[in-house]
Amino acid sequence: MTRQGPLAQRLSAAVRSATAVETSGIEPIPANDREGGPGSSFTLWFSSNVQFSSLTSGMLATAAFGLGWAQALLAIVCGSAVGAAAIGITSTFGPPKGVGLLVQTRLPLGRRGAAIPAVLVFFKACAWFAVNSILGAFAVQTLIGTGFGPAFAIVTVAQVAIALVGYGFIHLVQKAMALVLPLLFIGVSLYGYTESDLGSGFDAAKAGPLGFVGAFALVVAIQAARALSFSSYAADYTRYMPVDTPPRKLFLYAFTGTWLGSVWIASLGAAIGTIAFIGTPTDLVGQVLPGALATVTMLALGVSTITSSCLDCYSGALAWLIAGVRMARWQAVLVVGGLGSAVGWFAGQGDYWKSFENFLIILGNWIAPWLAVMLVQRFLVPSHDEDAPRNFGPGFASWLLGLLAAVPFMSQPGVFVGPIAESHPALGACAAAVAFLTAGLIHCALTRNSRTRAATPTDDTPKEIHA
Repeated sequence: MTRQGPLAQRLSAAVRSATAVETSGIEPIPANDREGGPGSSFTLWFSSNVQFSSLTSGMLATAAFGLGWAQALLAIVCGSAVGAAAIGITSTFGPPKGVGLLVQTRLPLGRRGAAIPAVLVFFKACAWFAVNSILGAFAVQTLIGTGFGPAFAIVTVAQVAIALVGYGFIHLVQKAMALVLPLLFIGVSLYGYTESDLGSGFDAAKAGPLGFVGAFALVVAIQAARALSFSSYAADYTRYMPVDTPPRKLFLYAFTGTWLGSVWIASLGAAIGTIAFIGTPTDLVGQVLPGALATVTMLALGVSTITSSCLDCYSGALAWLIAGVRMARWQAVLVVGGLGSAVGWFAGQGDYWKSFENFLIILGNWIAPWLAVMLVQRFLVPSHDEDAPRNFGPGFASWLLGLLAAVPFMSQPGVFVGPIAESHPALGACAAAVAFLTAGLIHCALTRNSRTRAATPTDDTPKEIHA
């Protein structure tokens, strides 16, 4: 029997710790159980954005909305920056309190009020789980030459298994994928960029009534919404970090990882969109990529989808608990996996493109005002004022009014088109921005008294946020 050196011992201990099944739920993480550094946020969010849904969101820019590649790239850069900033900021919410962002939502929205976005996050997670399971199943199906059913089972079981083990294992998997995925995607990137029409111009016929401004704004909105949808999860993956984790470093790592992964793969999707309109990963094989490269790409897409969707399964389970459902975390993981699998199974039998586009836009509409309330609460409301209202707090009214203000601007063809979006299609991408600004301004006004009281000396001491 050989003795392990110090480095091997530390590595072995780290792997054992990461693969131990997590027993915590939504309660605050004790200080002596905190570990890890901000760098793990880079690998987690980079890996999570190197996936097929990033590719398809970029492809919409050129293949569906008619932007030239350079125009699409600029829109993708801007939209990704907005979403990455949201993830970066919300990642910093985890270490100070040791709880996820949805638990902290109870402060401004109240305990009953916070249950509503928790339920929405739960269903959002199930929907993303379904979308990614479909995409992953298409990739696995093409890779191993089996039917949709077996491929779908492989993908969903793998996603649920990672989420069942929990926080440490998710970070370990994402660190490994941050090394593996770039190697797998480099071939399709070289081929896609060199074979596509990077000099393509704006196609007015594809843009239709949107025009150039509307198409550009819509791509920014879709790209921002895709990354923004992760912001409700971000603190779930930093709540085990020490209380003194530097927030600026944490923001920088999370922002950079999200932005780089998103811009790289979405711009690749926009490039491929100048060649062909890809409906599923299978179409990449038949219409774009040659044999050996297609095989490697299918492997990359299948793996990346699994590593991304495990976040939906894990955080969706926590949201279900925050909504007030009494069960163990592992049971909630099975609920998300089961419901998401059922939705994905039925949706996977048809074309998902228009649903995918509408789904991304709708996410931004309700998450944006919620995020605005949380930012005002974090940076403007005094930190000692931490008694969560039993029912509904002022933040609930701010969130709801912000959402209502956006209704006239909402544009989901086939679902709902607001009067302003109908008469001015180019403004249909502004709904999330309107909701964000309205909710933020209203919550500033409603919490003005709290900020005034903070200027007066008080003997009150901070209270914990109880799950």
